[in-house]
Amino acid sequence: MTEFKSISIVPTAGQRFLDSCPDDEDTFAAGSFKRSFSSTSVGAAARLSALRKSQVAAATSNYSSVSISEAPEQPIYQVPSLADFIDNSKRIYTPHKLRCGVTVQVGEGVLEECPTVLRDLNHDLIGCLSVLPPSVRSLTRRTKIWLNRTYSFGPKSDPKNVKHTTAHHFAGWLYCVRDNPEKEESIEIYNASEYLKTRAHYNGGGLMLHELCHIIHQKVLPGGLENTMVSEIYKVAKESNKYNTVLRRDWAMKETETDMAYCIVNHKEFFAEISTTFLADFYHEVDGAGGHDMERSSPPIVSAAVIERIAESFGDGSFGKYQIIEDANRVIPHCNKFFPFTKGQLRLYDPRVYKCFEKLWKQIECWEDKDKRRCESCVWF
Repeated sequence: MTEFKSISIVPTAGQRFLDSCPDDEDTFAAGSFKRSFSSTSVGAAARLSALRKSQVAAATSNYSSVSISEAPEQPIYQVPSLADFIDNSKRIYTPHKLRCGVTVQVGEGVLEECPTVLRDLNHDLIGCLSVLPPSVRSLTRRTKIWLNRTYSFGPKSDPKNVKHTTAHHFAGWLYCVRDNPEKEESIEIYNASEYLKTRAHYNGGGLMLHELCHIIHQKVLPGGLENTMVSEIYKVAKESNKYNTVLRRDWAMKETETDMAYCIVNHKEFFAEISTTFLADFYHEVDGAGGHDMERSSPPIVSAAVIERIAESFGDGSFGKYQIIEDANRVIPHCNKFFPFTKGQLRLYDPRVYKCFEKLWKQIECWEDKDKRRCESCVWF
């Protein structure tokens, strides 16, 4: 059994619940509260759902909390049931199947506010499918994406508003924040408008690829999210201090262009982030540029906000050594937001991590998808 940090929810103290519930289950698992579960919790949703049906009605009728245990070795969650808590489990979504074969569950008001979002998601997912090995393409296509205009959770009197994109690993987290357990093992975009802005820092598909790598980590690698090789190389990378201060493309031409790499947050983010870089076998002109000069190291900049900042900084209508692509509709290969941005840069910057990820992705290439379903309508791959 693997010990995780966790949470204790007391619904009668709304603010305490809000403070103790982070933005997503990755943060939740790495927080300052105690819980434990094993990697076998995948697939326990059916048992959890049955228990939920028998217990939640009583819990909601008297506004108390209910403990849900998937199995003796599974997490125990205290599910908030107060009437003044936001209930996202009843949100209405309309399914849209993209040309690439992925189903997007579109929330209310999304397409009115972001009319191009499905087109851009399709482009991003085509890019993901083009770099992922054939072994996980069916898994990618059956991984649903939940798309919201906005999203808040917690007490109605003091909600927590979130705008990021996340991968949902377990139904227990979704029950914990009063959301739909059908989102288990899927990806959620909490704010469509924010997604369209953020994806530009990855040159399109890199942001979605990061989230898909979380699902691949859970479903494909031996041991799932507790894969030994990932955990060990994460510790090695963290202790090397190579990722404490790195360039980040969305901060180009700001007073500070460096930050701690997101991959150091925990072993799950390490796998997703380094995989995004490892699969970016593009922009070889910047392979040997090093990680100290943003102008020389960065692949083409496509973010309108960053391009504007660069232009203002030079002040003469030029962009210095920066590669700039101002056509927002142009589809180009992905890269990472944090250095190393590409596979070639990773190979030179951290050979030990690079070799480990070669082995990890070789395992993924050899994976046999027992749930593989043929997608008749997919025309791309």
